[in-house]
Amino acid sequence: AFETQTVLFLDRIRDQGDSTTLHPQMTLFEIVDAHPTLLSILSRLGISLPFGDITIEETCRREGRNVELFITLCAMHCDIEYRPDTTRLTQEMLPEVVNYLRASHRYYAGYMLPHAAAHLEEILSHCDTLSQRALRKFYDDYVTNLEEHFTHEEREIFATIERATADTAADLDALEHLHTDIDDRTNDIASLVFKSLPEEAPTQLRTELLGDIYMLRDDLRRHSNIEMYLLRPLVNQYLK
Repeated sequence: AFETQTVLFLDRIRDQGDSTTLHPQMTLFEIVDAHPTLLSILSRLGISLPFGDITIEETCRREGRNVELFITLCAMHCDIEYRPDTTRLTQEMLPEVVNYLRASHRYYAGYMLPHAAAHLEEILSHCDTLSQRALRKFYDDYVTNLEEHFTHEEREIFATIERATADTAADLDALEHLHTDIDDRTNDIASLVFKSLPEEAPTQLRTELLGDIYMLRDDLRRHSNIEMYLLRPLVNQYLK
């Protein structure tokens, strides 16, 4: 039944010392209070504050969303090791997953990357001209690489899925290498902030920038998991 998969996830959370339960009758406030990072998930799904006491089930009914998919997305963000049960995937989940991934791209490009860039500019104001030029180019190259990756997904994968034609699975397989490259590049930036910024850069600003970078890295890892363990099985089941 629907509850079975959710309970398995809950058991894993309890094993990690978290007594929170995720179920359709849980209110949005309760899940955000237990896992504040899920606020960004709700934002990407177009669910706006205030929530009131509305439950997950009521929200999904009002928004026309699949309840089990909603809980699965929350589970995959709460626990990076969580893998959905592919036998429970249904065809109507596919467009919802694609829409969510598109919304994630907009969230990265419109909020997370500019937010990190603002902290970087604060740091650069304490650096000499040569360091400013080198660090800004390093970050700009990183952003360009991410944007190219997003564009590739939008044009070559998501659009293909929406047209429901050919070779989508092969493209999805190729994404694994691309995601590894992004993860490596993100770690390179973190290493640079730790080890190579001039001493004049204040520790507080370094800490804030590192917080942005690690938050982005962890979210991108979950984004990759959704593509690999949720989108790819859906494509393989319903577009082949």
